[in-house]
Amino acid sequence: MTGADTNSAEVIALLRRAWAALQQGQPTPARADCEAALQRAPQSFDAWRLYAMALQAQGDSAACCTALQRALALRPGDGATALDLGTLQLQAGEIQAAMASLLLAMQRLPQEPRAAFRYGTAAFHAGDHAQAAHGFEAAARLKPDWMEAWNNLAAAHGKQQEYTAAIAAARNALHLRPDDAAAHQALAALQSNLFDTQSLQEGLQHALRALELNPSLGEAHRNAAILLRKLGDPARAETHARLALRSAPRDIDTVDTLGEQLQLNHKAREAAAVYAHALDAGVDSPVLRRQYGIALLHDGQPDAARAALTQALRQADDDQRAIAHLGVAIAQEDPARAAHWLGLHRHVHSVVLATPAGFDDARAFQAALADDIRRHSQQRWEPAGLAARNAYLSGDLLADRTAAIAGFEQRLHEAIEGFLARCRQAAADAGPLGDDVFLRNVPSRYRMHVWATQAGERGYIDTHIHEDSWLSGAYYVELPAAIDEDDASHAGWIEFGRPFASLPQPPDTALRHVCPQVGTLLLFPSYLFHRTLPYAGAGERISISFDLAAV
Repeated sequence: MTGADTNSAEVIALLRRAWAALQQGQPTPARADCEAALQRAPQSFDAWRLYAMALQAQGDSAACCTALQRALALRPGDGATALDLGTLQLQAGEIQAAMASLLLAMQRLPQEPRAAFRYGTAAFHAGDHAQAAHGFEAAARLKPDWMEAWNNLAAAHGKQQEYTAAIAAARNALHLRPDDAAAHQALAALQSNLFDTQSLQEGLQHALRALELNPSLGEAHRNAAILLRKLGDPARAETHARLALRSAPRDIDTVDTLGEQLQLNHKAREAAAVYAHALDAGVDSPVLRRQYGIALLHDGQPDAARAALTQALRQADDDQRAIAHLGVAIAQEDPARAAHWLGLHRHVHSVVLATPAGFDDARAFQAALADDIRRHSQQRWEPAGLAARNAYLSGDLLADRTAAIAGFEQRLHEAIEGFLARCRQAAADAGPLGDDVFLRNVPSRYRMHVWATQAGERGYIDTHIHEDSWLSGAYYVELPAAIDEDDASHAGWIEFGRPFASLPQPPDTALRHVCPQVGTLLLFPSYLFHRTLPYAGAGERISISFDLAAV
């Protein structure tokens, strides 16, 4: 069909009549006229666009999508068509196709906030939270009074644990609707992830304000419970957790919030009953199976705990808390078997990091790095809810881009890449039947969080695991003279294998102690219980820790 046919008087008349019918709410004759026009001019972009509108008005989304694809093929750079097509694909759950169409719409319509917002929505559904934040940020910039754009931007940043940016976006949303209960709740939820007292107290006020505005908002009760837990008010935390469960008895996170709080309040048997009731009611998940097993372990029922934790691991074989606590349960029967299963002596490794370029020697590098940590912009004393005792913790160490910190980052990445390559080879050598609980989950892609610890005399890091990662590590920057590899008391050393004091304890022969060395990176599975032991004497223990998690 020629261009003249496409623009013939007859085709133009049919399209005008179709448009008039659509304006009058008559999609059926409009569709008939479009089909007649397309018989005469199948290469008419305008005919396919108008045909898509008629099909959409009739509720025929699949045919509408096809018509828009034909139109876009005729004009590949048409942003409006890409926007309409991407919107339909998003509504149909065709997420990857929607992302491609809406990205084109964003590029061709840079001043159109809807294109950016819908691209962000598609990316969020695809699990690409960085691109989701890109889309929502553009939408909020183009339409600053769009509350949903700010809310979604906060959620996208929150998914990436970018809490400073997430909280800033949530504040903008709240500013637009200061009496919106959901906006207060969203801000409380984000602040519940922090550890400084001021943020936690502010988060609690937002949760309580959300409840004033909407007393039935169970999610606000749940976040109030989490915030009160971190603020050291376990009784009020339990009260809010119970109210949250009353509002949402089938919500997995809500069940777990109460169960966890009951365990912390030394009510392990009641916690186990809460989990058992939810599981019996069909509220099943690997998390609840794992938490049920942990509650049974706290309640002195190791056999039942082993069964529940084993089942949880069958459902989610990379659950670090399940692995850690199943190790405790196994140790009640056979400590040596538990140590072997966990890889206590196979998977704790020491790596000496080379001195980065730009420093005369290792001593100069360590001194500069120690000074940068002492002056770090995010240094905090005993953050609430974390394991540091009488010690400082930094936030994101890599946020301060000094020469020493940047040089350390480079050497750390080099060491980790080498370690991952060795782990992948070991996993391949073991074959598909390998049962090593660490090597079976070597990540192909990962993200890292890096922070520093600064502790003086009697400062230490209490027992913990790193449940949201696969590999953890500690690099030693400065150590006091009191830490000695010949010290039988292990003062200042790192200890592996001892669980929380509320859990059954293994014999000392089932533990592993490692004396730290300046310039050495210690690598170990995130599921291993560990702590640092206090020391007496002058000097500071300065170290850098990291978590590596699969993405």
